Amino acid sequence: MDRISKAIKKARQANPARPAHNSRVEPAVRGRTLEIKRIPVDPQVLRENRIIIDGVNDAHSHAYKVLRTRVWQQMRTRGWNTLGVTSANSGEGKSLTAINLAIGLSKMGVAQSIILVDLDMRRPSLHKYFGIWQEAGISDYLHGVVDFNEVLVTPEPCEITLLPGNMAISNSSEIISSSRMQRLLKEIAANFSSRIVLFDLPPMLQTDDVMAFAPNVDAMLFIIEEGKSSEDEITKAVELLRDVDVEILGTVLNKSEDVFQGEGYY
Repeated sequence: MDRISKAIKKARQANPARPAHNSRVEPAVRGRTLEIKRIPVDPQVLRENRIIIDGVNDAHSHAYKVLRTRVWQQMRTRGWNTLGVTSANSGEGKSLTAINLAIGLSKMGVAQSIILVDLDMRRPSLHKYFGIWQEAGISDYLHGVVDFNEVLVTPEPCEITLLPGNMAISNSSEIISSSRMQRLLKEIAANFSSRIVLFDLPPMLQTDDVMAFAPNVDAMLFIIEEGKSSEDEITKAVELLRDVDVEILGTVLNKSEDVFQGEGYY
């Protein structure tokens, strides 16, 4: 049995009947007053990394506004508050989409806290988009080196809570399905009562992490870069998600030149 088949089997065993919303992660960690570190980010860095900030009103920002509104409508209708973001292969824009979606949701005021978690642990990148670095990253928490509050950061002026990575780890599928990961989810649930949590996950076809983590999210958002992944690769990735019985909220066609008349962007 190959690693993907094993991951699918494990995910099914962990979540055989897809329990009702809020039954997956029962808060067993006592809530506390958190002092979230606020790190000022240079707006020029955000612009250069294509992060949508206040004052930008073009076709790209409009596309993200449409995306965040449609995502929120689906999540509100179904009572969801956790969403994974993935793609078939790397480089299709899933991390940037997750960032701009999180920021967009925070501006709508749909929850007290919008939390963005970097679970692409073999290639963590969210901190790079913001131009920040923390000595304590999510892998340190999952290895039991630091406490929960030491990982949290708000990259100002973006009003989101970020759990960034800092170093790559090779045994990510074991870590992502560990008891320590379950504790992290309980910490989030206990300390952020009104929340939407977005997980930036690895590409589907490069690791079994997504299948292992699938039981912990309400749904997945699937990112496709136009002209990058083949039809067979996209079909295989979607079938893998269906094999672990996770809802697919929708797909995002990224870098579509048809939509923006040759601009080659979102």
